[in-house]
This record gives sequence, C-alpha cells and structure tokens, in this order.
Amino acid sequence: MTNLLESQQTFIFGALFLWLLILSVLFWKIYSHYRGLIGKTKKEDLISILDQQISSVKENTNVLADVKEKLENMESSLPNNIKKVGLVRFNPFRQLGGNQSFSLALLDEESNGIVLSALHSKDSTRVYAKPVVDGREANYNLSEEEKEAVKIAKVLKSKK
Repeated sequence: MTNLLESQQTFIFGALFLWLLILSVLFWKIYSHYRGLIGKTKKEDLISILDQQISSVKENTNVLADVKEKLENMESSLPNNIKKVGLVRFNPFRQLGGNQSFSLALLDEESNGIVLSALHSKDSTRVYAKPVVDGREANYNLSEEEKEAVKIAKVLKSKK
C-alpha cells in the first residue's frame, strides 16, 4: 500500500514538475518577445512609442481616405476617356500613291468623340476634325473613310 502511495505521489510530483517546466518555457518565450518589442527603451519611452504608433496609424488613415477619394474621382471620369480607336489609311487622289491620307476615330465608352482626317496632296496636307455622337455623325457629314474608322473603333472595342 505504501508502495502504491509513493508511486502516486511520484507521478503527481513528476506531472507538476513537467507542467511547471512547460509554463516556464512559455513564460520565457513571451518575456523574450516583449523585451524584443520594447528593445532598449525605458518605461517612460514605451508610452511615447505607443503615442507615435497611434499618430502614425491616424496619419495613414487620412492618407488612405485621400487616395480612396482620388480613386473614386478617377473611376467616375473613366467613361469619358478615349477607349475606342479606329484608323483608316487611304488615297484620296488617283494621281498620288502611298495611302498617305488617313481618318482616325477617337471615341469614349459611349461612342462619343471626334474623327480626325488628314488629306495629303502633292502640295499640302489638310486636317479636318468632326464630332461623333453615339457612333454617328453630328453637325457634319462623315466621308466613307471616316465612317469606316468609326466602325473599326466600335468593332475593336466590342471584342475585348
């Protein structure tokens, strides 16, 4: 009976010793981590470090809000940016070769924009700009080449 009692006591003391060892290791890890965080600062410096961190977080929050506002402004203006481009090169005069003339359609998301045409002749180059609304001519009649440039711009965008 005493032998059984001694073995139970030994087991309990061993279990308690093992538990104490585990707790000591955990405590030492936490303490080492804490010492690494505060480094060589004094107790009164820890408060100033925390104050600096709080002010840094507030500053970052303000900067993030500014960036978010600028991004929202940019996203709202995106439909008005040039998104569709069509180019047609052609020869308006039979005596000149090389297809030096062109029509360039620059349209936004709603197919509004302009068509620039440059007519190259032997003596000069003339440039014309015409508005486009909803992918159709507005105020000025478009030539066949200009209509083709608008058509190309609309087709190329729809494939993406």
